[in-house]
Amino acid sequence: MDYEQMRAQAAVRSPYVTDGSCMKLYVSSLAGSPATAGIVERLRRDIDAKGLNMQVIAAGSTGLYDLEPIVTVERPGGPPVLYRNVTTESAGELLYGAAGGIPHNTELPQFALQDRIALGSCGRIDPASIDEYVLRGDGYTGLDRALHITSEEVITRLEKSGFATIDTWRTCRETEAEEKYVICNAVDGCPAARTAQLLIEGDPHRVLEGILIAAYAVGASKAFICVDMEQPATISMLKTALEQSRNYGLTGECILDSAFSCDIELRGAPASPLIGEETALIRFLEGRQAMPYLRPPYPAVDGLHGSPTLIHDVETLAHVPGIMRNGAEQGRGTRVITLTGEAVRHRSVEVPLGTSLKSIITDIGCGDKGSIKAMQVGGPSGRYVAGNSLDTPIDREIIGKAGATGSGVIEVFPSGSCAVEMARNAMAYLQEQSCGKCVLCREGTYQALDILEDIAENRGKPGDIELLLELADGMKAGSICDFGRAAANPLLSSIALFRDDYDAHVNGKGCPANDNR
Repeated sequence: MDYEQMRAQAAVRSPYVTDGSCMKLYVSSLAGSPATAGIVERLRRDIDAKGLNMQVIAAGSTGLYDLEPIVTVERPGGPPVLYRNVTTESAGELLYGAAGGIPHNTELPQFALQDRIALGSCGRIDPASIDEYVLRGDGYTGLDRALHITSEEVITRLEKSGFATIDTWRTCRETEAEEKYVICNAVDGCPAARTAQLLIEGDPHRVLEGILIAAYAVGASKAFICVDMEQPATISMLKTALEQSRNYGLTGECILDSAFSCDIELRGAPASPLIGEETALIRFLEGRQAMPYLRPPYPAVDGLHGSPTLIHDVETLAHVPGIMRNGAEQGRGTRVITLTGEAVRHRSVEVPLGTSLKSIITDIGCGDKGSIKAMQVGGPSGRYVAGNSLDTPIDREIIGKAGATGSGVIEVFPSGSCAVEMARNAMAYLQEQSCGKCVLCREGTYQALDILEDIAENRGKPGDIELLLELADGMKAGSICDFGRAAANPLLSSIALFRDDYDAHVNGKGCPANDNR
């Protein structure tokens, strides 16, 4: 079927989406929340008992975890009203306009400072319904428009939007081969990251549409989407979305009555930062140990099974449908950031590149700028930024310095934190995750952790700090992948910023952070 036929079928199957007289209640939280299930059941039971023209939708998380479960009420002719921390007991009051809701929530800092493109529908759409994606968000119109122009024109349109990796797309497209592949990495590579989970559990069809557009643009007929094998809710949601896309003819042969054919296969993968290294992910999909290999050749020329392969993370591909649907404006640079740590509220938000750490941490995360010692930007292998540098903007450079684990995670440490302990905890994780292929990464992380533990326990010796710096320089120079090179970041940045903490431990004066606690 073509796009218009698909849209007509969606309208028949889910008439409530376009029914202007139907009140809709979107219940938002991370998957598996027992509170959310109880709220949905209570609302549906009350609506059925009273015969009301209302629809209750179990949506994905908004990313504002401390406010969830959130219920967003859309009344005909009125602005959406947001209710936070809803309980099963309070849910029934929402049907009649309970007090305490937040109208025009875009005026609040946690919303106003965001620019939600990839996360635009998360928490405001039924992730288990392809019909809602098609009817509410003009889903798959980007793919339809792509299929009506040439693959080179698709790439040109993305290029005009400022799409950051377009040269890789063009290289993959221009490399001749019998088979080409697209790989979507939907694994959150470090423990605090939530981007992939939010997108797959909240708006999976946006990701699938991005994969299909990418496959058409580079000439691939096979795509893989890799998800965390230990996230059953994510896997289940993606299986549902893939089945729906097959039923609508969006995967397989002659997609949307075009000459384009593509299958998408789901693969479970370990939640390791190494999976974020594209050559290691290729090895994994080939059934081999997930170890990186030296480049060139690059995957766009010689990737999966020796064929040209386009690899992107889930956030990048989630931007593609909007660009094809709405033009260059949807290509403006944003980044999904997850805040974690003792000094802030845990939230995942999407902000424009150039947004200051102050806006993210104090205005969105409600952190106290006067009680922050440091921020680690980009996950465990990210560099530390001093608490008095909150004016630092978030850009591709600061996130990119985190290498393979550059997950968009910002961990905020309170003023009483010890820099040695911060670096030790980061290095313990990195040492555990190292694949061991490169000697300087394998031995460097091991030796650095050993020295950090000695320093933290006041067993440090003169020269230990200089040895840490030498190890860090060796990891940067002697590792073949971004993981090993980025593993030096916590050492180099923490010593540069907080040398006094290290000196105090080594000189037997104890931890200066204890004086601030």
